[in-house]
Amino acid sequence: MPHIKDNAIGVIVYYKLEDSLIFLLLKHRKGHWSFAKGHSEPEESPIQTALRELHEEAGIFNLKFITGEPLLKEKYSFVNKKLLKVKKKVKYFIAETFDMNVKIDNHEITDYKWCSLEESANVLTFGQSLEILNRASKFIFKHSEELSKTI
Repeated sequence: MPHIKDNAIGVIVYYKLEDSLIFLLLKHRKGHWSFAKGHSEPEESPIQTALRELHEEAGIFNLKFITGEPLLKEKYSFVNKKLLKVKKKVKYFIAETFDMNVKIDNHEITDYKWCSLEESANVLTFGQSLEILNRASKFIFKHSEELSKTI
């Protein structure tokens, strides 16, 4: 079966509470819960894509990326409306926000939730998204420990 390759860039956003983390989950127009993601525009770097997509979909500007490179990757396949198999690859950045105010675009995104890692298991549509979020959480804690050692 012929297939189409689809590459996207995303960002997993978290907010630090006093003693825990919460993550931004977005409900996409097609009905699934996931993270901010989209396609790069010409001459756009991956981090610029992540920033633009997050701003367009959730209205968030105030971010601090853990690194300047994507840290996580997911791959999956599906059949699109034209009955073509799509092989999708999404590379994710991880970023902390300092502002919980979200303004969804109502075009691609229809709702949002801030959830703990545990709550996310009941919200995220696909198991692979939860796996990605679990891995992101481990990166965040490892990064936080490394920062505290340098202080």
